Amino acid sequence: MNEHFATTWEAIADAYPGDPAIIDGTRVWTWREFDDRASRLAAAMAAAGVGAGDTVAIDLYNCGEYLEAFYAALKIRAVPANVNYRYLDDEMLHLLQQAEARVLVHHATFARRVAPAIAALPGLRLVIEVDNLGGTRTPDAGTLGYEELLAGTGPAPRIERPGSDVFLSFTGGTTGLPKGVEYVVGNSVNNTDVLARLNLGITDLDWSAPSIDRARQLRESYPPPVALPASPMMHSTGLIMASLPVLTLGGTVISLTSPHFDADELFTAVARYRPSTVSIVGDAFARPMLRALDRQAAMGAPYDTSSLITITSAGVAWSGQVKEQLLEHIPQVALVDACGSSEGAAIGSQVTRRGEPASTDRFVPGAGLRLLRTDGSVIPGDSSEIGLFLLPTGCRGYRNDPERTARAFRTIDGQRYVLPGDWGRWNEDGTITLIGRRTSTINTGGEKVFPEEVQQVVLLNEDVEDCLVLGVPDERFGQRVVAIVQPVAGRTVEPDEVTRFVHDRLAGYKAPRTVIVATVPRGPNGKALFKEARAMFEDSPLPR
Repeated sequence: MNEHFATTWEAIADAYPGDPAIIDGTRVWTWREFDDRASRLAAAMAAAGVGAGDTVAIDLYNCGEYLEAFYAALKIRAVPANVNYRYLDDEMLHLLQQAEARVLVHHATFARRVAPAIAALPGLRLVIEVDNLGGTRTPDAGTLGYEELLAGTGPAPRIERPGSDVFLSFTGGTTGLPKGVEYVVGNSVNNTDVLARLNLGITDLDWSAPSIDRARQLRESYPPPVALPASPMMHSTGLIMASLPVLTLGGTVISLTSPHFDADELFTAVARYRPSTVSIVGDAFARPMLRALDRQAAMGAPYDTSSLITITSAGVAWSGQVKEQLLEHIPQVALVDACGSSEGAAIGSQVTRRGEPASTDRFVPGAGLRLLRTDGSVIPGDSSEIGLFLLPTGCRGYRNDPERTARAFRTIDGQRYVLPGDWGRWNEDGTITLIGRRTSTINTGGEKVFPEEVQQVVLLNEDVEDCLVLGVPDERFGQRVVAIVQPVAGRTVEPDEVTRFVHDRLAGYKAPRTVIVATVPRGPNGKALFKEARAMFEDSPLPR
């Protein structure tokens, strides 16, 4: 089936014009308004000479305009691309150059941050500022106000679009400058059925039918789905796992208004707007959520979370003990832990319900998954060897990087596969255990240490809120294991205690030789900031 998001959403807007598509604080877009505003933005971009294959970079916090800009780009067959709004200078310039950006849509609060990149990119045809955060937009001869642009432009005509169009998902990975993964729109539309079934727990639709027909079927038996991406839409969990599947079923996406994650704001929105699914990024979001639930319950005023069918997570480990504690507060919810790669591939997933054992690293394998030895041979399912995952994907490769694409992507019997660098092994029951990333593996004295394994053990300590394990150069052993450990608020953790705690549970060489007690550096998407973490080690007064 060769569908296109923009064409599907236009059909939904025609069929259900008065239904809500986006809720952003006190602002509500109906499907008619969502389509009209995106059409006006699309027309403005087209008038500036932007068309098929041109990149529209979106540098925004979560907001309705994020989805509008994504939709508008797709309407004229342009290529929407996410921008990590924390990027500065070299990272920002590299991303926009790699994307060959022709349009930049950014929040006005980022004006100074993006100015150097704008000055260095003569190919930009349109720079648009969104100023819905309560600030004042500074007029600039080369920058246009978002609302003024929409008000002065009529809607673009509808066109035919092939499913072979693409959108870009930029990821910084664990090291290096950001790289852009090209997602094929048609393949991504087809993949939304898998994500929708995971997110909503709905299995009795004809998932082979066109998207508009599935939306109609859904409404015959269920209320339209409502998603609340708590994680940033510039991260694939918030956009690809939560927002796109729900919009493609004719549902509603709720955007939190704070630029930083606030668990109390999340649960207030859950009680008010009654979403069916919330998307998060592992413990970085789940632990603050748990504290908020604990606090409100202790006050005798628990949050109303009765609308939730699922909470979905991807991108960062979600600890088994945290899942179990969340289920004590939200007993009806299913916790969907998806494990995959930014290259559009699903390693596996696990669904945990109350009363069931919760795991941190064990998953049901995704369809078509293979496990390879380093020589490229396949590891059979009855072996416990550690290998690298090879996964089916609907992505083409990396934008403007044929060498890296050739290393990571391959076509086998007409199917596109990716080798993202994740280590794992088969279990006797047919599940898989995710062990870690090849790029983050620590080699200490000839022994391999997977940081994720050590982190999971450290997090078993009830006094520990968060943990990041990394390898740093060591004259004697090549690399040493370093842990940054963040205590639970109001508690203390001693470095030697952490080392002993790990030593009692894992092989001695896996125990961290250096422990820094501090706040773990993480981005707004919950992922670890390794550059900052290494700087913390370099600045630490601890003996080397």
